[in-house]
Amino acid sequence: MPGQCRPVRIIQTDGLRHQIQSFLWPKIAHVFKPRTDLRSRSIRHLDYAPLLSRLILGVILNLMVGTVGEYSAKVYWYFCRYSLGSTMNKTKNIVRSLADEIASGNLRAGDRLPSIRSAALEQGVSKNTIVDVYDRLVAQGLITARQGSGFIVATPNHPIREDDVPRHLVEAVDSISLLRAQLDQNYAVRVGDGRPPAFWMAGIPMRNLPDLLNDTGNDTSGYGSHMGYQPLRTLIAARHNADGIAITSEQIVTTFGANHGLDLIVRRYLKAGDTVLVDDPGYYPLFAKLRFSQINFVGVSRGPNGPDLNQLRSLAIEHRPKLFFTQSLAHNPTGTSMDLATAHGVLKLAEMMDFMVVDDDPFVDLPDPKGVRLAALDGFDRVIFVGTFSKTLSASFRTGYIAADRSIIEELAELKMITTVNSSRFAEMIIAEMIQNRRYARHLKKLAGRLLNASQKLQDDLALLDLHCKAAPGQGYYAWLDLPAGTSDTELAKKAAAEGIFLAPSSFFSVQPSSAPPGMRLNVTRTGDPRFLRFLKRELGS
Repeated sequence: MPGQCRPVRIIQTDGLRHQIQSFLWPKIAHVFKPRTDLRSRSIRHLDYAPLLSRLILGVILNLMVGTVGEYSAKVYWYFCRYSLGSTMNKTKNIVRSLADEIASGNLRAGDRLPSIRSAALEQGVSKNTIVDVYDRLVAQGLITARQGSGFIVATPNHPIREDDVPRHLVEAVDSISLLRAQLDQNYAVRVGDGRPPAFWMAGIPMRNLPDLLNDTGNDTSGYGSHMGYQPLRTLIAARHNADGIAITSEQIVTTFGANHGLDLIVRRYLKAGDTVLVDDPGYYPLFAKLRFSQINFVGVSRGPNGPDLNQLRSLAIEHRPKLFFTQSLAHNPTGTSMDLATAHGVLKLAEMMDFMVVDDDPFVDLPDPKGVRLAALDGFDRVIFVGTFSKTLSASFRTGYIAADRSIIEELAELKMITTVNSSRFAEMIIAEMIQNRRYARHLKKLAGRLLNASQKLQDDLALLDLHCKAAPGQGYYAWLDLPAGTSDTELAKKAAAEGIFLAPSSFFSVQPSSAPPGMRLNVTRTGDPRFLRFLKRELGS
């Protein structure tokens, strides 16, 4: 029977080997005999006892009888593997059979299963095997153990809500299908991805975490301040001060990346039915958040130098928005940045129409930015700034921050404490150390050089195909490719997908996808792949 010790015939038995077989084997088998405490229904199976007894006997044979002993050890090891594998297969088969019986309704809630002894006899297996079977079914929630009653079929769990999924949730999930495709990474060529290739981030100099923690002199086991890691906030404030923007660490709260920052702002200052303005095309994860929160959002056309000021004025008059979500530099998805006139016009309208501007800038740390930052003109009077390290470092850090007037930061920090208690202190400590030791600055310099080369190559490649971007690439990771009139960007994306190429058509980024002009977001860091260029030439080349 599987799982029990049984003697194995040894070839060319002599007196010594015969003594080992007839005397030691029963002793070892008895010491390691499997036992199960069935009275308490606690599962303490020792199915590995036969394995251990065989192994010990094999070792003894090997030490005492040389070559023949080696042969014997191999024989015992073979039987050990065979017995264990056979038991495992039978366990899985019985589990699957009982699970199918429960799923089909042949075994209904409340039905009592056979006792361990009866089930073992019926299935022709050891009691330990049945204990293992019942243990797995309990773990799956299919059966439950009742003291004095044995094992019975469990009552099925009911869903939290039985009505249809809310429409706003369905719309929110649908709008992030592009994000799902990026996370799944099922494409060989990912021009529509939001992140650079892994090798662009490879070799980021990082200090050993245990050494870093030992040097802090602080209690690293606690939550830390709900505002975030103080040294990192001080360094962020110094970074903004270097750009001529007056701010202190008390005006900064750290977050789990920019998306968490946007989520806090939406939760704190908006309610269902409110209306906000957004860039169009714009940041699609933001659109998903707004849909989920049942916030109305209206698009403001994004041009080469930023949002259309005339349209912004008319929409602000019509809708009286509480917030305008935009990006002053390296806009996602167009790659455009605001010039001085546009930045000044946005802030003037915000003051006149009494709305706040949320400026989400993931590339603020890149050297020599093109364009004008809103906070540089406003001083956080009408601006709530959202920054992140997830784009310029590893996305796995999930570390960002919000910078704003102190009263706003205190409100957002309270909400952060309610929803997540705190952000990742360890990640913030690592980033702070990288900034202090100039490792981050060296990484940014290398990243900017790669971006410059990739941007120039993209411009040269597109010029050969007589294709043009909304703005010259090189401001962040993204560029917006305007497609010829009459082109279906969704059909183009489907054709590309059939060839293992992931594209991001305009519909993902448009407030009204059905009326969006044909275009697509290009990730500059990935456009050098010859497979993508061959596809463009074949489908769009003149």
